[in-house]
Amino acid sequence: MSVASFGRLRDRTAVSSIGVTADDGAREAVDIALQDRLRPLTVRVTGRTGVGKSAILAILESVRLDADGLDVRVREDSGTDNTDFDVLVYVIAGAVSPVDTAFLSSSPGGAPDGTVVVLTKADTLDDPTAAAAAASHQLARTVLPVMGATAAGLGGTGRSGVSLVMADVRAVAASEVSPADLLTVDRFLAADITVSTRRREALIECIELRGVALLIDVLRQRTAVSDGDALRELANATGVDAVLAAVSTAVSVSAANRDAHLHRSLQQISARHRQVRGAVESYLASDEAVAAEMRCAALHLGVPIETGSEQVVVEQAARWKHRAAASEDSGVRRSALALCRGYVRMLRR
Repeated sequence: MSVASFGRLRDRTAVSSIGVTADDGAREAVDIALQDRLRPLTVRVTGRTGVGKSAILAILESVRLDADGLDVRVREDSGTDNTDFDVLVYVIAGAVSPVDTAFLSSSPGGAPDGTVVVLTKADTLDDPTAAAAAASHQLARTVLPVMGATAAGLGGTGRSGVSLVMADVRAVAASEVSPADLLTVDRFLAADITVSTRRREALIECIELRGVALLIDVLRQRTAVSDGDALRELANATGVDAVLAAVSTAVSVSAANRDAHLHRSLQQISARHRQVRGAVESYLASDEAVAAEMRCAALHLGVPIETGSEQVVVEQAARWKHRAAASEDSGVRRSALALCRGYVRMLRR
């Protein structure tokens, strides 16, 4: 959403209210609605003590989350803090506890579609996928397994601050270290290989023992693999991409919901204050507002916004017009009409 369009709305509201004392409230209401839309979006990382929140926080802070121009702030706090947030990332480790169930059932802040549940420390589990599936069933929501500390270390944001030295990993892979030596930290450090104990400790500090074992397996199976490809395989194994995708989607939905809330607020202000009606209606008819409604509708229906040739846009406009006419669900009908209007506006540009 263009901040310039908000500036024009403020200017037009001010001009329309000049000399109308009763409409001081209208100008203030418009300003409050716009300020609420523009406030930073908060991603809250929380969970019980010791579950690995810091690693998830580091991962999220290391990427750029797209929130349609909004400033995104990621913060960690305790599971008992019920302060406001836009997106909740709830971290569990091992089996689901009654505390986890109670907290997620209470929904103390954000909307249900703004919650991402992460099962971290997946490298300590025999079968992370099965554990995540069991947790998903118990909590009645998707739970994503992730090797949090390993993923953070790969991204250079691990707790130790140590960077991964691939030359040391390759040296270990080329040594006589056995699978049994990689079962525990003590065995790995005691193994009779040429790589020093301190260098082995640095590897563990960076990507955990499980990460080291996975990299060694990749290097031994594919001797010609590049460092970059080997690291990508480990990154894929951590599950971090699925977590980032889920959080990114939740952030996008939250930003779209801000626009939807803004438009509802402006419509209510327009209904109560006749003098600012023209300014509000002009904004709601703008390209920016129509595009925002279209994004909200696409997210609500779970469909992509198709772009391409004029013929593609015409077909999409007709499709959503027909969908709106045929649907008996008022929410689907509104979203279909918003998509139809958006595609029609594309044709006029």
